Amino acid sequence: MAKSTAFKFEGGKALQRALGELGKPATIRATAKRALNRAAEPIRDAWEAGVDVDSGDLKSAIRIGKGPRREEKRGNRGDRVTTFVGVDLSVNKRLSTYARIEEMGGHNEVANPAGRRAFETQRQPAVDRLARDLSEEIDKTATRSARRAERLAAKG
Repeated sequence: MAKSTAFKFEGGKALQRALGELGKPATIRATAKRALNRAAEPIRDAWEAGVDVDSGDLKSAIRIGKGPRREEKRGNRGDRVTTFVGVDLSVNKRLSTYARIEEMGGHNEVANPAGRRAFETQRQPAVDRLARDLSEEIDKTATRSARRAERLAAKG
């Protein structure tokens, strides 16, 4: 039986309205992306802590950012903002094979699903952090925009 991937996100409508008040879509996406990347840190940290360490390559290659999937390569567009927590293959191409064996097991290897375990245990803390960080990022962005507008008004 598949595990539930449900989570609870409080205050989403209010945060969405506040994001909409920031103005330009690029500003909105950048603000949301900063908060989303910070919110993904508990998942990355738990994954790194759970990885079996041989040479340390896999552990050091776990990153937050753009992923290898097609939609990630296209970037964040419209009202969609995504992030990726996974193995950065630009560090070393062989890590994709090692990461699969680590996560799912191999012929003579026992599975150590550190990534799945990290996601399952840190999903709700990450969502809670997203709500808090997004609120902070919106406030910071609004403050920067107001200061920028004052400077432009003063120049005349």
